[in-house]
Amino acid sequence: MATHGIAKGPVLAVALAMLAAVNLALLVSSDADIARVVGFVTAIVAVAIVIAAMVATVAEEERTVADHYRRQTESYERMLNDYFLVSKVDASGRFCEANENLLRRTGYSLEELANQPIGALSAGVYDEAYLSEMWKRVLSGQTWSGEFCDRAKDGSLIWIKAIVIPWKNSCGEIECVQTVGVDVTEQRSAEADLKGAHARLQAFIKHAPAAVAMFDTNMRYIAHTDRWLQDYRLEQASLVGLQHYDIFPEVPEHWRAKHQRILAGATETSDEERFLRADGSENILRWEVRPWYLSDDSVGGIIMLTEEISERKKLQDKLWVLAKLDNLTGLPNRLLFNETLRDAISSAAENGASLGVALIDLDHFKEINDTLGHDAGDELLKIVATRLKNALGGAGTIARLGGDEFAVLIMAQSSDDDIYNGIVEIEKSLAVPIDLGGTLRSCSASIGLTLFPRDATQQGDLLKNADLALYRAKNLGRGRTDMFTPELRAAITRRVELQDNALDAIQRDEFELFYQPIVPSDPTQPVSFEALLRWRHPTHGLLAPGAFEELFEDPRVAVAIGERVLDLALSQAAAWLAEGVNFGRVAVNVTSADFALGCFATRLKGKLDQYGVSPEHVCIEVTERVFLGSGSMHVGEALLRLDKLGIEIALDDFGTGYASLSHIKAYPIGRLKIDRSFVHDMQDNMDSLSIVQAIVQLGRSLGLCITAEGVESEAQLHLLRSMGCGSLQGYYFSKPQPAWELRRFLKPSERADVQVA
Repeated sequence: MATHGIAKGPVLAVALAMLAAVNLALLVSSDADIARVVGFVTAIVAVAIVIAAMVATVAEEERTVADHYRRQTESYERMLNDYFLVSKVDASGRFCEANENLLRRTGYSLEELANQPIGALSAGVYDEAYLSEMWKRVLSGQTWSGEFCDRAKDGSLIWIKAIVIPWKNSCGEIECVQTVGVDVTEQRSAEADLKGAHARLQAFIKHAPAAVAMFDTNMRYIAHTDRWLQDYRLEQASLVGLQHYDIFPEVPEHWRAKHQRILAGATETSDEERFLRADGSENILRWEVRPWYLSDDSVGGIIMLTEEISERKKLQDKLWVLAKLDNLTGLPNRLLFNETLRDAISSAAENGASLGVALIDLDHFKEINDTLGHDAGDELLKIVATRLKNALGGAGTIARLGGDEFAVLIMAQSSDDDIYNGIVEIEKSLAVPIDLGGTLRSCSASIGLTLFPRDATQQGDLLKNADLALYRAKNLGRGRTDMFTPELRAAITRRVELQDNALDAIQRDEFELFYQPIVPSDPTQPVSFEALLRWRHPTHGLLAPGAFEELFEDPRVAVAIGERVLDLALSQAAAWLAEGVNFGRVAVNVTSADFALGCFATRLKGKLDQYGVSPEHVCIEVTERVFLGSGSMHVGEALLRLDKLGIEIALDDFGTGYASLSHIKAYPIGRLKIDRSFVHDMQDNMDSLSIVQAIVQLGRSLGLCITAEGVESEAQLHLLRSMGCGSLQGYYFSKPQPAWELRRFLKPSERADVQVA
């Protein structure tokens, strides 16, 4: 029957009831009534069958309902396991049940949980009062709902929002506590992140190092930074809800119109704008104003960012001055001059105009610095700067490039004559002596000039050209202006070539010495000779020092050449001594580079011993530059040692410098050499004649020997001898020649024929 879906229990009961009814009927009936009994039984059976069918139907319905509830219960259990954290603790607080989801989430097994003491899973996030209140409520028989935080086996936090339900037994005692909760860890983490982000946003808005304000469409404040209040000197703690134009009634109409453009969707910025505050003060702002949008893309208002740059602007101006102006003279410096020149070239090229670039170098400025002090030198530079500006009268740009070097930019208004006239005015302004500490000082300058576009069109080339012209002006005697010519560039190429070849030339013995006689006025005394350097260049021929004097600007080359000169001069002196000829001294010119190593006297003494030459046959000639050059700190000691050795010290070019007298007093000078510039015109120039006479008298009064350079005529010879000049040197006697051509000056019989008496 079960296979037909009929419950066995109810059917069996109906069948038994039917059988009992038949038996009962048979027992109480007679034969006569048997037919009636059978009919009655039949009726009963029919009724029983109906009742049995009804019972079977009810049973089937009950079974169907039971299956439904069973499936629903299984679904609930799955849901609890999948989405809820379910646990049960007994009256002692020990875990006795836990669903799979709780075990999986905590990482514990039920056995491990059962061994945990009460509250063992608590992460300690909430204080004891909070948890005590929960247990107090539950133990009183009430349901508690809330949030707590447990710690999983791996140490991570589990945030649970739960309902805690106490279960009581028939005696009203709490038998266990059921907890049903959901994991809200991710939600709490998201909330924490959101809260942190909100806090950071609020902190940014409040403490951002910029003045930022947010307005609605009615220009009412929605938010602002503290910097906004500070920059605009506002006393309110908050402007939120206030109208912008009430706070700043001085906002000009063009800014109100700007706000309306922004509300219509525009964005505007400015790197610098000056504003006049209501209190009359001025500030400089950099600003940006843009709209902000709602979720439906409509404009919600304005965001305004302003930066107070008044102090920065002042600092920028100061930095500009420091970067672009010379701090001593106030003139443009090299950087600003280059920028000005670049712009001037562009303008002149567009307009077909010409311009002049000149470099100015003050003559003998270092000597003023070294003799009168740097304060005097600085004062001289400031006076020169003022004179240069006044000379051009705004028609050009004057700059100080550094040291005593100035640069001039002159725009031609109509022709190149404007440039030349500007240079003439500069020369006139510098020709006037300058009063330094009550003493008038010469202010001559060397000037190199080049023209755009005649000589060059590029900025760098123009500056190089002017420098070349300046270099030639200084080489040709200073105190003059030279124009650039194409030949100058060839000359500089040659100069560079010479510098590159100098050291190799020493190794190839290309340097040699010529000698010029120094003839004593007393014919009984032997002739001395000044050793003069020559370079027998394989390409350029025989070169005098003037053709390669720039080599001595390189200390390494200067020292090497100086050593070579000493060796050649002493070897020649040794050769004359070996021949038994009579001569006075061989004079050798030395430079500051020779003293720079600090052991010149020792080195010279070693060479004297090496060549077997007595110190009495050697004279060292120095100029005032030696006392001012890089080796000046060693000069005094070296000269004293040389003097003790018996070597004569001669001060060359005497009378042309600023401190000759002090040098005579400070150093063991034994001879003065009168510069040829005084001897040359002493017959026609009373000043020169007076200077020569004064030097001769000074030397004689101090017990010094005197040599006059540049003697070229018999008249000069007699005039100098009449003054008492001890020795003479110049073309009248001989040009510098190789040693073998000067033998007539070494033999008394031949020397007597020379007019030296």
